[in-house]
Amino acid sequence: MKKLWLLLVLVVIVASQVAVLSSFHSISTNTFATGSTAVIISKASYAYLRVEVDIIPQVFAGQSNTTLTFPNGTQTEIPAVTHYKFSVTLPSSGPSPGSFAIQSAGIIDVSDSHPIDVEFLSNSTDFQHFQQSVAQIDSRVSVYCFLVEGNALVSVQGYGAGF
Repeated sequence: MKKLWLLLVLVVIVASQVAVLSSFHSISTNTFATGSTAVIISKASYAYLRVEVDIIPQVFAGQSNTTLTFPNGTQTEIPAVTHYKFSVTLPSSGPSPGSFAIQSAGIIDVSDSHPIDVEFLSNSTDFQHFQQSVAQIDSRVSVYCFLVEGNALVSVQGYGAGF
């Protein structure tokens, strides 16, 4: 009886560890941005997400600076010789809604099995219109987006927890 009880305790411990570890997800993606590129970071509302963004401007045909436009309209010029880094944290903002999946025209792809996502949209000419359409996305998703204008290597790496 004692061995059966110990076996049951061991099964419960292993099962809980598997459940917790399967809740963590990572992101590691990059693109070479040219012209205007929107970077869309999204997550399920119940998930936590923290990413590091690295931007390394590239000099081509006389273009020397890269401009970032953040969601609040603030712009930052990045000289061609610098390496610009910042982090974005999107905290959990609600309970798990149960089974769901949201796809929005190649902009957002979030589901229970994939609660965090990063997408790059090239030739994003009307950033304000884009931000308005992002604001209308389902409330079960949190979105952070910014615009990169110029030529730059953009890398997004991070982790999220879906609980």
